[in-house]
Amino acid sequence: MRYLETILPLYGSPEPVGCSQEEIAAMKARFGALPAAVEDFYRTAAKTPCFQWGQDDWILPEHYQKWTWLERTGALILLNENQGVCQAGVLKKNLSLPDPPVYVTYKRDFSEWKPCAPAVSEFLAAALAYEAAFTHVAPCSPEEFYWFTPSEAAKVKGELTRLPFSLLDWCSEMEITLYQNAPDNLLVLMDFGAEDGEPQALYGAATQEGYQKLLAVAGGLGEAI
Repeated sequence: MRYLETILPLYGSPEPVGCSQEEIAAMKARFGALPAAVEDFYRTAAKTPCFQWGQDDWILPEHYQKWTWLERTGALILLNENQGVCQAGVLKKNLSLPDPPVYVTYKRDFSEWKPCAPAVSEFLAAALAYEAAFTHVAPCSPEEFYWFTPSEAAKVKGELTRLPFSLLDWCSEMEITLYQNAPDNLLVLMDFGAEDGEPQALYGAATQEGYQKLLAVAGGLGEAI
């Protein structure tokens, strides 16, 4: 789980907390198999408290003990949008793969799934980073969403470093890419595929120092939503 080296500073470098062996064994019994990438996440970091402070809900083994709707999905669900608009997970037919693709559904009957990330490891890295942006608060975040013009988006893409993972499709069918210029800061671009090419942006940092570095590029850009 090398991606945790990138993710943990975004949350202030907490000590990771994983699931118990009993919880993992119960999930293996329920599904017959778990992808190695999912099992590693469960064992190493899935219960890290600050990972639960984001915008959306990580689905942990304990949720399978109490939420019967999870049984109807035909997938191992990893993330649930906070209002249930969409869910991301690994289709049951792919559970024997070590690092299978992740799909997202917007259908209440779970009848249609679209690509979200090419591998579980990439999904976890991108989703954990995206969720971290919602844990950054004042004075280390403007706590606003912004509309960026195409030229403003090009500026941040050109002056910040793009992280090597993304989400192809999440809430409202947006593509999410991630940028930073310090280990503990993050700027999220959310592209809805609009003809005007204007993505939404959200940014902040875990420390004031990281936030100031980000402001040197993103400060003053965009129109607050």
